[in-house]
Amino acid sequence: AYYGNVGSLTEAPEINDHGDIDVIVGNKLCEFSTMDLAQDLGAIDHVKNGHTTSFAIQLPEKANEFFQLDVQSCKQGLFKWEIIYNAYGDLWGIIGMFVARLGFTINDSGLHVRVAEIESTHPRDCLLQLTYRPREIMGFLGLDIDCYDLGFETLDEVYIWATASRFFRRDCFEKSKKKELVGKKAQRPMIENFIMEWLPKHLSIGVVEEDRQSQRERLIKEAVETFGKRTEYQQMVVNHKQRLMKDEMWRKIVKVLPLEGKDLGEAIKALKALLRWEDGRPVLCVEGIPDTRLPALDDDIVDSVVLPWVVTHWQDALNRKKA
Repeated sequence: AYYGNVGSLTEAPEINDHGDIDVIVGNKLCEFSTMDLAQDLGAIDHVKNGHTTSFAIQLPEKANEFFQLDVQSCKQGLFKWEIIYNAYGDLWGIIGMFVARLGFTINDSGLHVRVAEIESTHPRDCLLQLTYRPREIMGFLGLDIDCYDLGFETLDEVYIWATASRFFRRDCFEKSKKKELVGKKAQRPMIENFIMEWLPKHLSIGVVEEDRQSQRERLIKEAVETFGKRTEYQQMVVNHKQRLMKDEMWRKIVKVLPLEGKDLGEAIKALKALLRWEDGRPVLCVEGIPDTRLPALDDDIVDSVVLPWVVTHWQDALNRKKA
């Protein structure tokens, strides 16, 4: 056995799957290569694309006919979530679209809240994971877990289940987005069908009076409390503010140095390696001592203390770095 967890992905009803077989795997049990797996499967060819490897396997007793087996490897410890996240075609893509407008992100790692204070300047660093447990995710989104366990036989059932979420609001799918999505219909026919055909036939679904910003703030507050993430959320905000203060400090330092080009780069590199803060003042220390690195300082201290010191000592830092 190659994996401790193996499961087949449930296809979306009424969507052409081209006859492919989709399998998700997790908990690798031994070291092996893709070629080892291909040989054991009897595949004549294989192609790797990210976490998914597609194998071409000959049909029994049919020399010139093949089927495609797609094997998707999930992240460590996330098998239970990823087998749901990847089920029913683009179901979770649709859910992800409307929760995104309310400050949340759903991906293969679970449900996350986006910290607004960070998102505007550093969107890649703004995610705070709430949970990766399927039932917790569905419960928080207001999705019927028992109904999901029974399965769906039609696309209509899938859409009705998704739009029953307390997060769903039809104004998340404005006309401005429709044009963008139509161009993707070949790759995402289920999403295109939902937005362009199903929603216009169900005009009473997802009409929400509460303005989106108020709902976003309310749900984010509820989320961090529900999942016990308040401390982490607040710490992320504090760290971000300190990061912005440091970035602004270094922008000011760059401006006061009488250098440019390569010389400026070398001076900044030396200062970042050696500049420390001790007893309320900047000093040059031995390289490699991180404990007293320059902290986030407010503008008054930067302007009155740090910048004058840098103007006087940048050459010392550069010489020491070159020594």
